[in-house]
Amino acid sequence: MSRARLVNNLFDEIHKRGDTITRVCKKAGLSESTVRSWRRHEPLLGNFIALVEASGGKIELHYDNKNNKEKL
Repeated sequence: MSRARLVNNLFDEIHKRGDTITRVCKKAGLSESTVRSWRRHEPLLGNFIALVEASGGKIELHYDNKNNKEKL
């Protein structure tokens, strides 16, 4: 999935939950202008994760090894 699609999906989810980018940015400790710039520039991973978690979401990484699927 592309960066722009991930960011747009996150923004859409925040709105679906009845929250605003402004409130979630404050919870995450991020500036709203920085977060809005993600539509044009790639976010730092830690900042993206902070916004996801502040909006009530969670990040999961999955590695697909041929015989062993491991979830972090």
